[in-house]
Amino acid sequence: MSNISIIAYIVLTLSVGYAFVYPSFGDVTKLLDQKQKDESSLEMVSNIENQKNELLTKFDGISAADKKNIETVLPSSLELVKLISDIDGVASKYGISINNISSKEVGSSVGDSIDNAAPAKPYQSSIIGFSFVASYDKFNAFLSDLEKSLRILDIRSVKLDTQENGVYSYNVEFETYWFK
Repeated sequence: MSNISIIAYIVLTLSVGYAFVYPSFGDVTKLLDQKQKDESSLEMVSNIENQKNELLTKFDGISAADKKNIETVLPSSLELVKLISDIDGVASKYGISINNISSKEVGSSVGDSIDNAAPAKPYQSSIIGFSFVASYDKFNAFLSDLEKSLRILDIRSVKLDTQENGVYSYNVEFETYWFK
């Protein structure tokens, strides 16, 4: 075999190898890039998992009483019956009987056009109204106790009518909130 034929075989072999292998180098590069992205994603998921575990550990460290208080401050629903029961319990300390309970959900504030549309709120609210008869001192003490309660209550209106013997008839409306 001559030197020219050996060189021809080597060139032919390199050409065939180059023709079949070179396109695969691009695929290998893409696969290595994808591997790096996947490893980065796995590392990020691992970090998130670690943070979740740390938060769960902290959450498990919260006492049951504190969890109940948090649920009272930030309820997940209106729980109207429980709320009225709690208010009635406070009122009964002062000999007040609650009457004419009403509730209306407050709609989300919407602008008059798309440009003025208000952002969605992460909470909902409802206006609760009720009436009762009491002296001013009992009314003041009752509202003071409601103010100190854990549930967020914003007084919207207080209307009063005079009655006999220094007793007043009160109509109270307040707004309360909960998370969606």
